[in-house]
Amino acid sequence: MQLDQIATANFHYKRYSLNYFLDSSARLGFKNIELWASGPHFHLDYYTPQNVRDLKHGIKERGLKVICLTPEQSVYPISISHPDPVYRKASVEFFCRHIETAVQLDCNQMLVTTGLAYLDAEESDMWNWCRESLEQICRTAEKEGVILPLEAFTSYSTHVFNSAGHIAQMIREVGSPNLKGLADTDVMAVTGKDTIHDFIRELGGNMTYVHFVDGNPGGHLVPGEGKLPMGEALQALSDCGYKGYLGLELLDRRYVLDPEQAVRNSLAWFEQQGVLR
Repeated sequence: MQLDQIATANFHYKRYSLNYFLDSSARLGFKNIELWASGPHFHLDYYTPQNVRDLKHGIKERGLKVICLTPEQSVYPISISHPDPVYRKASVEFFCRHIETAVQLDCNQMLVTTGLAYLDAEESDMWNWCRESLEQICRTAEKEGVILPLEAFTSYSTHVFNSAGHIAQMIREVGSPNLKGLADTDVMAVTGKDTIHDFIRELGGNMTYVHFVDGNPGGHLVPGEGKLPMGEALQALSDCGYKGYLGLELLDRRYVLDPEQAVRNSLAWFEQQGVLR
């Protein structure tokens, strides 16, 4: 495995400027980044087309490439499985707008999730609302040539979409070549429904992105700082010939004051596994 397969991200750099994150990524030798699209760094409501062009220039001049654009969709009012059609329509438009922005940044992947699902709504209704929304989003993704890695959430967010099987079923039902799957090692541990082996079996070649993070479970920690079998997960991905990216979605607040050190520690873990060369 090469360093080029590992993508750092700006989630835990939120107490520093976006330029600091880009400089840090280049300083550490990265070529690829996952760009979290949210305030205070990159909230589209406050970005003009010229701002996006300037950001693209700043990324490229540092020798970096955005391999996944990840709009904030966990705490903002975004849910493609919401009962209110007006709410869903706005959520679909939110994702389509970010697809177009991904293209402007020369990025061919945008992460998408189901959003919050109500416990007192019919599960079949929520599934159908989600599928219909994804069908609309996929039409824009197909037109723009953007892949959509679809991530399952924990049961704290949704009880109808939190397994590898759910992702695989939704991919089949939507039927778009642009809808793929994402595996998050900590999310699957929190949910307790799957292991990385299950994701590999269920998704096969449709698994195009992995959030490779440790946990207790929970926390989204630097590999090696939690209790998860990260070495086993890495070996499983290697054994199945996975060629996609491993994203360092570090979310624990312990990292926000010295985010670069957290990434250095992540790289040190990979080096200890003997996979960086």
